[in-house]
Order: sequence, then structure tokens, then C-alpha cells
Amino acid sequence: MFKEATTFPFDRSKLNIRYDVERLQTEVEQAIKHWPDYVYYSVIPLTMAGKRNDTITDYSNPNWATWEDTPLLKKCPYIQEVLDSLDCKKTNVRLLRLEAGGIVQEHTDPQLNIDLDNQVRLHIPVFVSRSVDFLLNGTKIPLKAGELWYMRLSDPHSVHNHGQTERVQLSIDVVVNDWIRNLIAQGALEI
Repeated sequence: MFKEATTFPFDRSKLNIRYDVERLQTEVEQAIKHWPDYVYYSVIPLTMAGKRNDTITDYSNPNWATWEDTPLLKKCPYIQEVLDSLDCKKTNVRLLRLEAGGIVQEHTDPQLNIDLDNQVRLHIPVFVSRSVDFLLNGTKIPLKAGELWYMRLSDPHSVHNHGQTERVQLSIDVVVNDWIRNLIAQGALEI
């Protein structure tokens, strides 16, 4: 099903791209203020699967469907600018919200590994505090708002929001290409 993943030596990389925190936060606040209240954890889709390719049964294959912008993304010009700054194909794009005191239990996402030459997930913290622990392989990742990160999510990871406010993160699944591989390699060498 998945090929062995052993060639990329880094489990994390802070990429050399930063985004305007104030613009991100303002736009996300506007986007979520009309979204329904939630308990614990909420996923707000910014893209959605469109026409399905019936010849592909593996949902980790980025070509299993076309990906279309949601009406909400069309109202978020700065997030669209962020996505356009990434020189690779984007698939599943979402805002991930975790309430104060919430925990995402440790788990793995086997398909999200750069060595599979398939898809990886990039993260941009939008609202985050020192009280949020994103743990990868048992180590806290020092995420700051506006930074762009790759983490090998095929490894064990969890999120603990010990703070008094929700954590919101922009999650961007991208198709691996040379541009993203180089960006990840450069960022990993600098942290």
C-alpha cells in the first residue's frame, strides 16, 4: 500500500516563509465568527473534494478527486494569497480549531510523509500561545503565528491546548514536488 519511508532524515522543518500575522488573524476571525459554535474540536473546510476519479480507490492519492475552493475561501483573499505563494498543488485546506483545554490524542497519519512522494501537510499557526503543545515524537514544536511548518505526521503526534483561548491553525495538504522538498530540506537544516 505505502512504500517504505526512510530517506528523508527530518521529522520537522520550519520553512523559510512567513506570513502577515495580523492579516491572517483578522481574516480568520471574520471567517469563523459566523461559523457555528463547537465543542472540543472543529474543522472548517476551505477546499472540498469535487469530481471523483473512480479509477483511484486510495484516498491518500491526491488525484482521487478534483479540489475546489469553498465559498468561505472565496471570501478570504489573504488566505488565497498564502495558498498562491506555495509553488505546488494544494488539495485539502482547512482551519483547525481546538478549544481551550482541548486535546488531540496522540495518533499517526501514515500517508503524510514526504518520503512517500505523495502528499504532506503544511501548518500555519494563526492563533497559538505558549500554552499550546504540539508534540511530534514526544518533542514540543515551538510553533508561532504566521510561521510555515512541515511535520512528518506519519510519526506520533498530539496537540494539548492548556491555554484559555482556542488554538486555530491553517492546515494545507500539498502534493510533493521538487520545490516543496527543497523548501523542507532548507528549513530543517536551520532549526
